[in-house]
Amino acid sequence: MSRGSDEAIGVETLDIVDGGKRTASPCAQLRYDRGAGTFSIRILPDADPGDLPMLLEPFARRGELEVGDTWARRWVEERIVPASRQNLGEVLKANGLDDYDEFELLLAGEGRSSQDEFVVRSQEASPDARQGARARVGAAVAQARKEAGITQAELARRAGIDQAVVSRLERGQANPTVGLLADIAEALGRTLSVAMDE
Repeated sequence: MSRGSDEAIGVETLDIVDGGKRTASPCAQLRYDRGAGTFSIRILPDADPGDLPMLLEPFARRGELEVGDTWARRWVEERIVPASRQNLGEVLKANGLDDYDEFELLLAGEGRSSQDEFVVRSQEASPDARQGARARVGAAVAQARKEAGITQAELARRAGIDQAVVSRLERGQANPTVGLLADIAEALGRTLSVAMDE
């Protein structure tokens, strides 16, 4: 998972998002200063206190938008395994880690917790970035279809889907599954390759 980073000062930033809402915008940003080993949270000014993780609500209600290391770290610790866990070695190995690193464990679990629906996301994974990815996928499908010399209706017939799905996909208005894209690639006589860039 890539994330926002300011290389010059070693601060990494992740968005805090309500993962239970499909199109939720970030409500806060978690910052981690690698050099100092400290966390902080910046509550976004337009965030409604009721749309924040419970630990952050009191800060927002008091108009405090900056949350320091003590409380930010508590929020992080609710989302990761503690260093005292008996099977810690297995947990670290399962997450590809050699050493206990709170920030890396948070990333590995996407900040998920059984206490709420909030997750952390790279800033590149914001709704605008996801829309850009959908547009790129749609443009690639449209170009491949045109190169194959077939209509949207013909592609839909070959892939076993509705023509409206092809239209929405090409306009960047669909969230296609890998299975759907594989079916479309096969219908176009192409192979599907997925790249996960830094």
